[in-house]
Amino acid sequence: MLSATRFQQVVLIAAVLVPAAVFGVAAWWNRGEVLREGTETVERTTAVMHEHVAKVFDTADLLLDRVQDRIEGMDDERIAGPEVSAFLAAVKQPLDQIVSVWVADARGYVLAGSQGWDRSTSIRDRDFFAAQRDNAEAGTYVSAAFSGRATTIASFAVSRRRRGPDGRFPGTIHVSLSPDYFSHFFREAAPPFPHAALLARMDGALLARDPGRDASTRLAPGSPLLRAIERRPERGLDRDVSSLDGKDRIFAYRRIGRWPVYVSFGADADALLGRWRANLRAYGLVALAAALTLLGSAWLALRQARAAKAAEAALAREAAARAAAEARQAAEARFRGVFESRAVGMSVFDLATGETLLCNDRLLEMTGGSRAEFEAGSWDWRRVTPPEHLVRDEQAVAEARARGWWSPYEKEYERPDGSRLPVRISSAPLPGEAGRVVVLVEDISEQREAEMRRDLLMREVDHRAKNALATARAALRLTRAPDLPSYVERVDGRITALAQALALLSQTQWQGVDLATLLRGELAPFLDGSRGQVRLEGATLTIGANAVQALAMAVHELATNATKYGALSRAEGRLLLRWEVLAGPPGRLHMSWQESGGPPVVAPPQDSGFGTRVLQATLARQLGGSVEQHWEPGGLRCEILLPAARVLAAEEAPERRLPFSPPTG
Repeated sequence: MLSATRFQQVVLIAAVLVPAAVFGVAAWWNRGEVLREGTETVERTTAVMHEHVAKVFDTADLLLDRVQDRIEGMDDERIAGPEVSAFLAAVKQPLDQIVSVWVADARGYVLAGSQGWDRSTSIRDRDFFAAQRDNAEAGTYVSAAFSGRATTIASFAVSRRRRGPDGRFPGTIHVSLSPDYFSHFFREAAPPFPHAALLARMDGALLARDPGRDASTRLAPGSPLLRAIERRPERGLDRDVSSLDGKDRIFAYRRIGRWPVYVSFGADADALLGRWRANLRAYGLVALAAALTLLGSAWLALRQARAAKAAEAALAREAAARAAAEARQAAEARFRGVFESRAVGMSVFDLATGETLLCNDRLLEMTGGSRAEFEAGSWDWRRVTPPEHLVRDEQAVAEARARGWWSPYEKEYERPDGSRLPVRISSAPLPGEAGRVVVLVEDISEQREAEMRRDLLMREVDHRAKNALATARAALRLTRAPDLPSYVERVDGRITALAQALALLSQTQWQGVDLATLLRGELAPFLDGSRGQVRLEGATLTIGANAVQALAMAVHELATNATKYGALSRAEGRLLLRWEVLAGPPGRLHMSWQESGGPPVVAPPQDSGFGTRVLQATLARQLGGSVEQHWEPGGLRCEILLPAARVLAAEEAPERRLPFSPPTG
């Protein structure tokens, strides 16, 4: 039971803590309400932006349909006449969101437009023109932002491929939309607090933003918005720090229909919390008044209690003496509790007589003895110690007699069933009893097993290293080149491919490698950046450690051939690499390598070089698969079938697709 003084001290503390606690709870609740209201405002504003932008894009789509219908069946000469340009000007005139409308021929020269232009103007370097030219299935394409050459106005294009009579590429139709129009609408629709509103493609290219940004600005691949879109592609709500200006925001986003375009609106979290901070000041004043009132009352009561406290001091000193005696008893009880625990074996050993005075159950269990044997005096640590360890035991006893304890050492106990238990034995002086030590016996059988596993792993690493060196030696021996620099370049590429495979295996402790990660490592120069020539499609699969090096070498040889002679030797060349697991039995991994856009294939090569030998040696002979190379006019098509049981760490069903990579010009 609390004394009067202690009680008054508790009341004094409560006079501060209770108002502070009430203030904290109120502040926490109000903060949640402010953030909830702000979040609802963010979602409503995003919905308004989404609805308006969707209507603008639908209008642009309908306008493309009208232009396509108007020029249907016309040749370039008729389209270049004044009637088509007048029609384009008329359909554009009532639409403020449209900057201009254009029709271009197959070479990129503008044939007709909604306003005057230089007839020598060409748009063949625009990304949307290249996308329509290179891909007949591109559909309606949204470009990155640019400055119009005829209008000198910041724009971005919604383009479509003109329909040609024989399937050839006749040119494009595109509508230029104004980023400023969207920025102005975002500014008008936004609530009156600091924010950021944007319109962006799903690859991170900014089309419009309020507050404004440079037209070339892109969202970084790891930006909060792109990460959120990857998790929830259609719509979502999140909170993170902006990669553009470093501000903490609560933001929502929505995809615009079927378009690869998103609107997003974010409110500065600091601005939303401004109203909450104002509320804190009011709550603080109330809490301070309550605390001062309680403090005054508690202080008066505390002064009265101090007199009684002096009378209790004598009783406290007496209680302290009793407590010291109880502490000694508690220490003895704690020692007994530790001694009787089953964590380690323990005993009390007399150095002079060599007698074990006390022994816990855990030590008896470790040696295969019993309590009855110990009480009867028939248990002795010498009887359960193999002869080869007795000399070390005697050395430890002699060491302890000299300095009071011995250094830890390891030995074994021989149990009644003939098995041996490895242990580590250490000691410490027994407080208050000279010539006696507390002996600690630790079971180290798990440590020994770990050491065995480590040795096994070292042998496995040695085996893997020899395999890698053998592969490198084969690459050195079989590589052919007309001169030394070419030889060095080819060998370096093959050794690098092998090194990348080994690095991936080391990261997973030789448990296998993700197939997409392996392919990205070999094709990295063509996947990212401005080239974007390679597209990967397939399920998430793990390649077994025994197949990683072989598959890496094969993909490297295909990529090297494509870079020198095939699709990857040209900027407009493309490579599509797909894979899937075919249903069994037996299950098989199917990989399809399809090149396009490279130099035309006149005839298959007449001789098989090192690359072909690598494909046959690694995929066919080493992995038990098959390789078929088809030299089609558009480029090499290579079909690879591999037994899943020999290639995959575990057969897996496809779970997800790799992110979409939009075509680039």
